[in-house]
Amino acid sequence: MRTKSGKFICCHLTGGTIPAKVFSVIHRRGLKIQHLLFAGIIGFSFFPSKSTAQTIPRQFLHDHVPPVVSGLTPLGTLAPSTRLNLAIGLPLRDESGLDDLLRQIYDPASPNYRHYLTPEQFTKMFGPTEQDYQKVIDFARANGLTVTATHPNRVVLEVSATAADIARAFHVTMRTYRHPTENRNFFAPDVEPSIDLAVPISHISGLDDYSPPRPRIIKKTPVENLANAIPQAGLGPGGTYAGNDFRAAYIPGVTLTGTGQSVGLLEFDGYYASDITSYESISGLAGVTLTNVAVNGGVSTPGGGNDEVALDIDMAMAMAPGLSKIVVYEAPGSTSWPTILSAIATDTNNFPKQISCSWGLNSPGSTDPISEGLFKQLATQGQSFFNASGDSDAFTASGIPFPSESTNITQVGGTTLSTTGARGAWILETAWNWGSGSGTGGGVSTHYGIPAWQQGINMTANQGSTTKRNVPDVAMTADNIFVVADNGVHYSIGGTSCAAPLWAAFTALVNQQAIAGGQTNVGFINPALYAIGKGTGYSSDFNDIVTGNNLWSSSTSKFSAVPGYDLCTGWGTPAGDDLIDALAGVSDALAVAPGKGFVAFGPVGGAFTAGAQIFTLTNSGIAPLNWSLINTSSWLNASAAGGTLTAGGAAANVTVGLNAAAYNLPAGTYIANVLFTNTTSHAVRDRQFVLLAGKQLVQNGGFESGFLSYWMQTGSGGKFNGYNNDYVDNNGTNSGVLPHSGSYLAVFGAANTTGYISQMIPTVPGQAYLLSFWLTNSIGGSTQQFFANWNTNTIFNLLNPGAFGWTNPVYIVIATSTNTLLQFGARNDPNYFGLDDVSVIAIPVPTIKTFAKTNNLLTFTWNSLATIQYQLQSLTNLAQTNWVNLGNVINASGVITSTNIPISPDPQRFYRIYQLP
Repeated sequence: MRTKSGKFICCHLTGGTIPAKVFSVIHRRGLKIQHLLFAGIIGFSFFPSKSTAQTIPRQFLHDHVPPVVSGLTPLGTLAPSTRLNLAIGLPLRDESGLDDLLRQIYDPASPNYRHYLTPEQFTKMFGPTEQDYQKVIDFARANGLTVTATHPNRVVLEVSATAADIARAFHVTMRTYRHPTENRNFFAPDVEPSIDLAVPISHISGLDDYSPPRPRIIKKTPVENLANAIPQAGLGPGGTYAGNDFRAAYIPGVTLTGTGQSVGLLEFDGYYASDITSYESISGLAGVTLTNVAVNGGVSTPGGGNDEVALDIDMAMAMAPGLSKIVVYEAPGSTSWPTILSAIATDTNNFPKQISCSWGLNSPGSTDPISEGLFKQLATQGQSFFNASGDSDAFTASGIPFPSESTNITQVGGTTLSTTGARGAWILETAWNWGSGSGTGGGVSTHYGIPAWQQGINMTANQGSTTKRNVPDVAMTADNIFVVADNGVHYSIGGTSCAAPLWAAFTALVNQQAIAGGQTNVGFINPALYAIGKGTGYSSDFNDIVTGNNLWSSSTSKFSAVPGYDLCTGWGTPAGDDLIDALAGVSDALAVAPGKGFVAFGPVGGAFTAGAQIFTLTNSGIAPLNWSLINTSSWLNASAAGGTLTAGGAAANVTVGLNAAAYNLPAGTYIANVLFTNTTSHAVRDRQFVLLAGKQLVQNGGFESGFLSYWMQTGSGGKFNGYNNDYVDNNGTNSGVLPHSGSYLAVFGAANTTGYISQMIPTVPGQAYLLSFWLTNSIGGSTQQFFANWNTNTIFNLLNPGAFGWTNPVYIVIATSTNTLLQFGARNDPNYFGLDDVSVIAIPVPTIKTFAKTNNLLTFTWNSLATIQYQLQSLTNLAQTNWVNLGNVINASGVITSTNIPISPDPQRFYRIYQLP
């Protein structure tokens, strides 16, 4: 029989009928049976002519069947007419050559250092060939798949097809299953797909919907429902952080705003334009031009993830309010990762140099080779990509959800930030952890080996790996953040979703600095970050986060924040202009280290946790320079007001420290700036100092954040898993225990085990502190214990008490180090302990401030602390050892206390104020 092309097939026909399956195979191969002369067929065979015979080996693909399917019973088969959108991914050419080029591009010693490719150059060097791409297109069309979009890099081919066509083309059966953790069904192939095509295929996205993209955001509560702000909060409603709070905390004095730069945002949803306008108005921002790029049809009506999109936009414009534009890549939630990543990588119209992604998969352990190749494309093109590391605390051995373990993008963890107030100075940060599996994502990859730039770090203390990729790389605040979303609702939210766009916008400032200095943009930032982290300038460039953890019930020993790199916050958060200069490779000839001034805590009158700081001024230029110093504070002294530095690395030291005025300040928060100026270039280095006199040291001591912000959680906590966290309750909603004050309290109800919360307090060795907390137990019983530890010493221990209302244990404790651990632990089998209003306040040394004689009375005033008792005492001779009490014990009610005594007839008398224990 002659075919349409002129080739022959031979048919052997005998009695029977033609099987439909055989008939369809003939038609798919372009063969046509013109007529049949027999009524029945027993056997059927066809043979291509010898000269044209070709055998196409079947490709068997991998990692397309969700592992969970093996333990599930199918509900049925996906309806054959169901239409699905797929993204067929082709592998890059010469990936070893690409990896070598990436190494050169990010090696400062290489002649190719930061010599980036254009998208067109990347495609020419590493993209699939035009011939191979066309063959995949031909295959799709021949198998009933509709080509819906092609990509310039030829890495992704988008197609649409029915489930029946997909089943035939890829030799699978599309089945449906009940999702094991979500209230929905999902579809997936029963076996790994295979394909009759010689052109290599790496992955086919869209064959299942088990784990669609999810935003890395935790919506906490409408801010109108917040009873009180967390201590040291921001300018947003309810004390949330918003607008200029982030710049004030991380880059004080920096004038860079992102001019000439754009930030790209990867989004699987849309947003309400009115929400962005509202945020700008409330936060005092002028606004940034928004450019929406529709991917896979775009998003016509914002969905449930609009809060994530709004948050990303808000954070980008807050950190870099001078951006030329924010490019929002909007795609429906069913869009594949390769589709949106390829759209960003090939977008020559916008081409943002810094990109943020706050979305990820829920299921751990999955990889996507096409997306990894696209991450590499972005890196070769000099585009920085920041990904929110995750909001479920430490990753476990089951793996890390995509894309949070990729070695080709920057993973961003989260912190809980404390500042001096609205637009206030940085005070401290701890690893973000609300408890119950809500906290900064971190862990060790199960797929990727440790990259070269992450090697050489001592992983003993941080429990990281020396052979596998460790996550995250850096961090920023992820707690108590204000956002307007859902068409006008004001929220206080948390999540590493906040941190990733902040880092992308921070990098826009870096790139603005680099371009202004004649350099190029920084691109994939990890090699530079780790070089800084492992170098001598680390302490000047980063806020090293050393407190907190991301422990939770499935990971009770990993991981804790430690000095240097850790698997909670990476290297930490930006510490001002020094990190900008270090990354940009551009700085003024005058360098001032460290990059920030001290933060000092202490009682009124001292002692304070810091008293002085030495700054090293260095001239890295080829000519001498003159420098000057401006001190804006009356409570700081500087050792020099100016000087000259000769060329070639000449250096000088300047000491800035507290003076006598600092010890006479009333209780309060004080901020000062010391400005170092290169009088030749007029470049200014701003170093900020913070003094907190007589301030409460416990952060979130009333638990009014609604979570364990600032507190570290270990052990098992309460009895109502799934509510905010195991320890914090809202007006007794879950425990029945009403708070002592405000709307929230911590409750301890662990049965058969002990739960702990703790917080690291900045202290002065030898300083006395007043520790106060409120405790209640509504039902007595056995197997109850509550205790409080001060730096591992148990100062309060309650065992099997009866029921009691709110009581106030108060202790005077002494610090022995610069940081002291305050810990509460409890077990309560039958009920709950309630804990509220925890405070630690430094007790000032009682120093007589004034002394006056009026008629026959002497009046003394001294600095004091409310609730502390004092006794006025005297001697008539300093050789005596026994001081005599004068008058009654005095209960202080404020920071200044006074008393009167009659004038003694003694010819001389010596007085002192004695603080009672």
